[in-house]
Amino acid sequence: DTLLEIPDDLVFEEGTASGEDEEGQAVGAPVQPVDASDTEQQSLWGIFIAGLLGGFAAFIMPCIFPMVPLTVSFFTKKGGSRAKGISQALLYGLFIIVIYVALGMLITIAFGSDALNALSTNGIFNFLFFLILVVFAASFFGAFELTLPSSFVNKIDAQSDRGGLLGLFFMAFSLALVSFSCTGPIIGTLLVEAASKGERLGPAIGMLGFSIALAIPFVLFAFFPSMLKSLPKSGGWLNSVKVVLGFLELALALKFLSNVDLAYHWNWLDREVFLALWIAIFGLLGLYLIGKIRFAHDSPLQHLSVPRTMLAVIVFAFVVYMVPGMWGAPL
Repeated sequence: DTLLEIPDDLVFEEGTASGEDEEGQAVGAPVQPVDASDTEQQSLWGIFIAGLLGGFAAFIMPCIFPMVPLTVSFFTKKGGSRAKGISQALLYGLFIIVIYVALGMLITIAFGSDALNALSTNGIFNFLFFLILVVFAASFFGAFELTLPSSFVNKIDAQSDRGGLLGLFFMAFSLALVSFSCTGPIIGTLLVEAASKGERLGPAIGMLGFSIALAIPFVLFAFFPSMLKSLPKSGGWLNSVKVVLGFLELALALKFLSNVDLAYHWNWLDREVFLALWIAIFGLLGLYLIGKIRFAHDSPLQHLSVPRTMLAVIVFAFVVYMVPGMWGAPL
């Protein structure tokens, strides 16, 4: 028998009979690169949708919802004609959007895109974000109110009486300031979430979604004033909205604490601990919704409304869904 000499440059590779790899592509075919712009665009869309949801949530807060009939009646009565009232409402909505988007742009300019990317992975800043959201949650629970200096708010409010475009601008600005105790935590959460994504335009896009959702009802009711009659009356349910958002703030805060845990390899907040905390948070939320828990500013719950009952069912179902995850079930 003759032994064959194996050349040094011969390389053995694992192949298939058809000449194709497991993905069904020819061996040696170029790998398709992942387009980073597509990922960035999806992230920005997510921030925008979060902003929209935050804006609609802010609309049904006790600092804004009762102001809607007063603001709309101001446009319809002081405007003189219906067309002028509608045009004033449109400008008012536009100024709301301009003010909040400018706030988002200021965040980007102040920190810069590189700094936002650094913040998203920095353990210290993620811990600060966690503390900020816990403070916001405590505010929604009624522990204290986040307010701006009254002298500053009064000066801006006084400028809204000047009339014309400048008066409408200051009217929108005073809405943003007066409602800060309710909208501040929502805006802060959106900005923190946008900053944690590391996107340069994230804060501005988040504020764009927030302001559009906040401005739409004012403009819509100015177009159709008769719809104001169909609005539910202000009451204790407005404070319940704040408390529900407070529980959601707490649940979201744990995401940033988890980032800190991963960054420093503490391994304190593992899967089981995280799930246990979420089960406790959403379990308490469910008990609150059915009236078993009350906070300082809550009015007595005489009966469960249909929306409140449906939300309680969803929350309790979510809690039951998470429980098997404590023993390793896939979620």
